[in-house]
Amino acid sequence: MSFLDDVISTGKNVVSTAGTKGKGAVSFSKLKIRESQLNSEVKAKFEKLGEMIYEMAKSGEKDNEAFDEMVAEIDAIYDELADIDKQVDDLRNVVTCAKCGAKTSKDNTFCPKCGEKLPEKPVEEVSEAE
Repeated sequence: MSFLDDVISTGKNVVSTAGTKGKGAVSFSKLKIRESQLNSEVKAKFEKLGEMIYEMAKSGEKDNEAFDEMVAEIDAIYDELADIDKQVDDLRNVVTCAKCGAKTSKDNTFCPKCGEKLPEKPVEEVSEAE
């Protein structure tokens, strides 16, 4: 392989790495924006839930169906927020300790905060270059 081929190969690797990191930054930004939107939705739902409870207390009539529906909507938003948190952790290459909730590098075997054993890392297959 000539010097020029080495330079071209290195350049391709640099561009590929930069492109991958750029895509990661865009994905991260989109996730954080969606997280902010969902947090605003949760706040609005809690305000509406409070108004609903106030109206039920004031009127003496219970609307359990509307109450349960609102709680289910809030739970669905929390589920989506948890999914976003997992995606952000994947982009940052971190895991959350099941015992104490601390975030740490996926490379760690034990939580640096509480010492709990972290989940096993999936084994990645190494493909041989041809």
